[in-house]
Amino acid sequence: MATIKIRRKTTTGGSAPTTLGEISCNTADKELFVGDGTTAIKFIDTDAVDTKITNALSSAFDYKGTVVGNGQASTDLAVSATQLAASPKNGDYYKITTAGYVKANGAADTAAFFVNVNDSVVYNGTTWDTIDNTNSTVASSAGSITVSGSTDAGFNVEVNTVDGGTYS
Repeated sequence: MATIKIRRKTTTGGSAPTTLGEISCNTADKELFVGDGTTAIKFIDTDAVDTKITNALSSAFDYKGTVVGNGQASTDLAVSATQLAASPKNGDYYKITTAGYVKANGAADTAAFFVNVNDSVVYNGTTWDTIDNTNSTVASSAGSITVSGSTDAGFNVEVNTVDGGTYS
């Protein structure tokens, strides 16, 4: 018949058992050790590990899918804006497939914000942030300049005259 020794500690630190069959439980750290004759084998509290992983990943992006804006132009007042997910978690993000207004779930239409196709919205733990993925292009041909992109692209084109000619 084998003898099993059990030691229970309520403080952190200390040494784990190395004696074969000896068990040590550190209740403060939620660690369990079993001696194998030369070293200690540490058994893991899976709930504690899951909690640590969840906390570590709480700021990572978690793609949730796509959202359709309400189809209104950015120059319109927000009416019946698309509601974003109820009870979002930090890092939840969605890609926009139709331009228009979106808002936090349950918020008033006056709190809505405009998004373009291919923009993304990300929940930061308190509010929704927009990642503007608008691609703007500037091209010139036969003396004219063409700027394309959405109205919020933030571009500015200036035309200057030098020696009677025009350049940009």
